[in-house]
Amino acid sequence: CLLSNIEGARHIRVPKLNQHMREMIDTDQLMDFFRNKWTEGELASSMLYNISQAILSNEGIQRMLQDRSEHFDMVMVEVTHLDALYGLAEYYNASLMGFSCVRRSWVLEELAGNPAPSVYEPISPIGYMMDTSLLSMIYNWIFITEEKMLESLIIRPAQLRIFKKYFGYSSKTFEDLRSRFSVILSNSHFSMRRVRANVPSIIDVGGLHLSETPEPCSEELQRFMDEAEHGVIYFSMGLDILAKYLPDHMQQPLLQAFSRVQQRIVWKNEDLTTPNKTNKIYVIAKVPQRQVLAHPNVRLFITQGGLLSVMEAIDSGVPMLGLPFFFDHFTNMHRAKQCGMAEVLDTNNLNADTLTNTIEELLENPKYASRAREMSKSFRDRPMSPLSTAVWWTEYALRHRDAKHIRLNKDGISMIQYYRLDYLLTYALRVGFVVGVLLFLGFRLFQGNREAQSRLLERQRAYIQIMNGNES
Repeated sequence: CLLSNIEGARHIRVPKLNQHMREMIDTDQLMDFFRNKWTEGELASSMLYNISQAILSNEGIQRMLQDRSEHFDMVMVEVTHLDALYGLAEYYNASLMGFSCVRRSWVLEELAGNPAPSVYEPISPIGYMMDTSLLSMIYNWIFITEEKMLESLIIRPAQLRIFKKYFGYSSKTFEDLRSRFSVILSNSHFSMRRVRANVPSIIDVGGLHLSETPEPCSEELQRFMDEAEHGVIYFSMGLDILAKYLPDHMQQPLLQAFSRVQQRIVWKNEDLTTPNKTNKIYVIAKVPQRQVLAHPNVRLFITQGGLLSVMEAIDSGVPMLGLPFFFDHFTNMHRAKQCGMAEVLDTNNLNADTLTNTIEELLENPKYASRAREMSKSFRDRPMSPLSTAVWWTEYALRHRDAKHIRLNKDGISMIQYYRLDYLLTYALRVGFVVGVLLFLGFRLFQGNREAQSRLLERQRAYIQIMNGNES
């Protein structure tokens, strides 16, 4: 049990969650997300419904809910579409605090009432590099609009059914709870995203897991890296991309590229019998990743771009080669590329030559290592550690109950004020007035010119008639 050594902590295990989480990270099913948006919404709604259902129907949770002597001052929940669980805060009359294991998203921004436009940064699953052009912003706005429609039409109604089933509260209470978050801890850091407006209730604690003591390397792995004369390349596609999901068209180019470079390779692979591997490739199923990345001989990290992996690479100042698959992989790696510490390749079009050239560019061009070190300094330079920051703000939310003074409740503001529609209307009226005046003046000038031309023609006709009369 993860909480067994914490005094006063009680862990209620929900066995069904393991099954649902395995289903969630099943790559074949995740790939179905990209067929169309409606399929994505249905799959997401089903998985999230099953998770909320598994938690609230659990025998231990039910005993806790039925025990009227139970009391909680705060309920802390994941903010990613598990809205039914927010009912625990209403049930116990407790403060509601959120946390997000993934990067900042429009879901988090909306729950916090953050007026910063989500269109400013691309949503995770799109898989393109956001620029500042109008076309990119419109393209991203369309995707965000689709996401919000799916949440409103499919995901949230499913959560509402569970909410009513286990708590019996009204739809109004369900919606009100969405604006009651006192503080939301976000697993992000400003150095890893574009600078944007923020409300005080969203607290960055990116790198929270780095507070844990890292697992040491085995003697064999340590010796393999220590003796690497030309350095080490670490290759891992994360916990959710197992060896069986790396097709031959990816594995073979990787093996060919690894055979061409001088560096040794540490390959995290569930399949320890990887074919055609050479002696300079060390295959290991379970890797103490932070210790490997912190090794002075590690010169490059080849990764799918998972958030925690990217954070660990930034923390250690190691350049990256991104091979993103889905969701936040694209955004994380494109941001690292924008910062100058990474390159990104398309996993659908990999070949040995492209891989080799990109790896050599990352290893031989000193700008990547330099930018990685600069990013590491920026990421680490904080007044408090992420863990201390999370603890302080949790206690702050407890001291100040709902902490209404640090959050923006958009429900208390009219839509016109929240979206600055009054400003837009004022500017539109000003522009419209100026355009109207110019059009009016132009019309008058045009009309006056036509009248003048008409009078001139009449005079010319009269003159011709007079001249013709004199001749006769």
